[in-house]
Amino acid sequence: MANPVQDPLSTLAFADEEDDLEEEVPIHDEPPIAGEGTLNSSAPHRDTQQGGSSSYATAYSTREAQHDDTTRVDTLASYGQLVGPPSYDDSVLFARNEDHGDPGSAGGRDSRPVMKISVTDPVKKVEQGFLGVQGGYVTYRVSTSTSLPTFSRPDVTVRRRFRDFVALADLLKVTHRGYFIPPRPEKNPVEGQRAQQEFVEQRRAALQHYLEQLAAHPVISRSEELKAFLEIEGSLADNYQWRLLHPLQGSVLEGIARLPKQLLGQEGTIAAPAEAAQSTKNTSDLLRRWKEYATSFKDNLKSEPAPMSDAEIGLRNEKIKIDDFQDKVMTASRKAEKMVKEFEEMGNALGDVGLAFIKIAKYEDEEGARTGSYTDSSSASKAISADTRRIGMASVRLSRLTRQATASFATELSPIHDHLALTPAVGKALREREQALLTVQALEAELRRKRKGIGSLEQEGSQVFGGDKGKTRRVANLQSDVAALEAAIDSARAEYDKVLDRNMKEMQRWASDRSRDFAAMLNQFAGMEVAFHERCRDVWLEVAEQFEEGTGPPGAARH
Repeated sequence: MANPVQDPLSTLAFADEEDDLEEEVPIHDEPPIAGEGTLNSSAPHRDTQQGGSSSYATAYSTREAQHDDTTRVDTLASYGQLVGPPSYDDSVLFARNEDHGDPGSAGGRDSRPVMKISVTDPVKKVEQGFLGVQGGYVTYRVSTSTSLPTFSRPDVTVRRRFRDFVALADLLKVTHRGYFIPPRPEKNPVEGQRAQQEFVEQRRAALQHYLEQLAAHPVISRSEELKAFLEIEGSLADNYQWRLLHPLQGSVLEGIARLPKQLLGQEGTIAAPAEAAQSTKNTSDLLRRWKEYATSFKDNLKSEPAPMSDAEIGLRNEKIKIDDFQDKVMTASRKAEKMVKEFEEMGNALGDVGLAFIKIAKYEDEEGARTGSYTDSSSASKAISADTRRIGMASVRLSRLTRQATASFATELSPIHDHLALTPAVGKALREREQALLTVQALEAELRRKRKGIGSLEQEGSQVFGGDKGKTRRVANLQSDVAALEAAIDSARAEYDKVLDRNMKEMQRWASDRSRDFAAMLNQFAGMEVAFHERCRDVWLEVAEQFEEGTGPPGAARH
């Protein structure tokens, strides 16, 4: 027979001694509850294009405790189970990570992660800056435990700075076209905040959350890029193995120097197969960019667009729906933030009211002692003191319970923010596919022009007795260009098919993740909401019983 489910709220902040509650300390000055994840005005704020509201920024650090031990119930903010109300016979307690995966799986969390990553121990370093001015940065210990055979050892620890995380994100964008890559934390524009402990902790939690999302991705988790980031000791920028992972990319300056030679015919204008497989923005071929732009502009002017496959049409329709999805999730995020904020304010108000009642009780005690123990005034003061103390202590306990519930609500609602933050990355991945198709279309358009030119020259040459050597030479050059274009088209087409397949699989995975994450979020939130209100009801029922029985304050022994 299964063990009965324990109400996790029963252990929360209800063991206080009366003397502790009667301390005349404002509720706002109390030490923060461990794992508290309420809203913080100083939390890094994302732009709406980068994921909307940042209501749940500090919930990342709260969720870390859940990954370490999903069965902990010592604080509400650290348990990660769906809690059925204690009054239900069919109450169910399950570990979120075992059955449904982590609700915060915006990047596509798997319910069975292949690695566990932690970012800890931020240490500030000092370096010599420009013109002898000293600068500073923070490094973090990145520890990885994994069962993947590709790693050299199961437990790896390295130190990384924020610049290394940026380099990893940039590399993944180049090498994983078409995948929905979770966004990295943004660099805070306020440089002065670097010295603040709160800012460092928020960044540490955000960096860990970012790596957890990458580790949960079925492809990126097994990539050489992530493996090198987690394994290579020392500086990444100076490591030869890390540099080998970067494909050759052209710069804008190279493109500017190359363009006149292409226009004068001193350099070829046809992309090599390896270059054709790359995104246009990663090459130095400015002429190719112009050709692709011209092809796109002409297609937009046509009454009928170029023929596309059913898969391409379906993905373009999904891209249109993403904007609507983003608007809806952004609205949900704002409402969730407002709800959590109201809960936080309610907890503060309960604390203020409770402490006010306790002060009244202490005043009545002092007044009764001053008037004498056996006078009518003393008896009235004792009665008022007992009644106000009951209400005051219950209010303070409910305040603490509400504050802890607020932390948990912010954590459980964080999947809304996570999926909202992923939406721009989804749009970028879909645009990468469209860009790959545009490369194919531009090359095919140029191939048609070359073949048409060959046909025209051959027809003109046939009308000249003995042939035209100049036209013959031009035909040979065009035929060489045709062969090069065919090779480039094959390479570009293969790249497009690869990105198309990635987009389709990622869309299916993301839809499955959203369904699972939001369902788990709503189930857990509803369970905690019911359990919280039942706990509040129990407190007030206990107060009501004590009023009827004339017993002591909440927590006192019953007669």
